[in-house]
Amino acid sequence: MNEHTIPTPFSAPSWEPRFAIDGHRDLDGLVDLAISLHIRSSSSGWAYVEGEPVLSGYVVSEQRLALAAMLHGFPRPLRDAHARFENVDRNTAVEQVVAWLRSDAVYPDKPWFDGGEARGAQLFHVAWRQDIGPYGFLVVEPKWFEVHK
Repeated sequence: MNEHTIPTPFSAPSWEPRFAIDGHRDLDGLVDLAISLHIRSSSSGWAYVEGEPVLSGYVVSEQRLALAAMLHGFPRPLRDAHARFENVDRNTAVEQVVAWLRSDAVYPDKPWFDGGEARGAQLFHVAWRQDIGPYGFLVVEPKWFEVHK
């Protein structure tokens, strides 16, 4: 697997905890929870100080944003990815991710459900192999949800 291939949350061996969550309501709260879990799942999460500007996010594709708490030089910035934000605190990172989902993320084709649909996101933590070893990123992807009648 190379740096540009994002594994699914449980498809690759990992020395870090993993999680996957998704939803369409309260995107701010959902993203904040995912970032909090990402920090606690990261190999350098023990050194995180609330309020410090250590979060950076990279647009990998129109349907994927990868975010990391970058502490002590790890993980390294993603090559061939566009920086959406760099060195911000958690509140700013939440705002930036939600803004990306609402304005710039390209959702898959809208599915047909017997009822309605809502835009949301799936977020998961993965160990993303780099030159020096696996370090975790939080991956954010736009997703459609079925809303029942």
